Amino acid sequence: MDLVDIFPAFGIRIECGPVTLRAMRESDATRVAELAAEGIHAPSARPFLRPWNLEEEQPTTSLQFYYRTWASVTPESWTLLFAVERDGILVGAQDMRTESFAVLRTAETGSWLGLAHQGHGTGTLMRQAILVFAFDHLAAVQMTSGAWADNPSSHRVSEKCGYGLNGYDLRDRQGEPVRSDRFVVTPGTFVRPPYDVVVTGLEAFARSVGLDVTP
Repeated sequence: MDLVDIFPAFGIRIECGPVTLRAMRESDATRVAELAAEGIHAPSARPFLRPWNLEEEQPTTSLQFYYRTWASVTPESWTLLFAVERDGILVGAQDMRTESFAVLRTAETGSWLGLAHQGHGTGTLMRQAILVFAFDHLAAVQMTSGAWADNPSSHRVSEKCGYGLNGYDLRDRQGEPVRSDRFVVTPGTFVRPPYDVVVTGLEAFARSVGLDVTP
């Protein structure tokens, strides 16, 4: 018996041209930690709720986050974690998280790219890949995302994928009130990638979370 037979989420793989999203595993933890340590954003930028990538404990807290996420997957509440590669090189991470997906058919995505790999269209492709997976393979009716008002790079990726502004919240970011913008995209507004998207490992995962989907 392979690990993917026990935990089917580990078998999901999404290929979109030069970009591949493959389910993150424990063996990826050190590589992802090293990539984050090399830099995710300019020193003056604050794209996250807290600067987790700059913290001395980052490798440990990241691994703890992965374990908590894997352990908490249920049909009612699940998060998929992906390591993102471009041309076989690890460049970042993508996730998709949801609750009551079988009823609501909506989920939220989050992602980051290593600083050295930004500016080449990878952020847009990885977001488009996860949206094709959600809309075409999981029958999602809408997908959401969020970004700080002072994070124009994330805003541009959302716009390129067909998201529209869907309100905002004021949140405490490291002791300062900052506007967090919300975005939503539907199958009708989605701007598709210029590549075919190939998904493997769908059927077993769908069964594991109680979804009846057609591959």
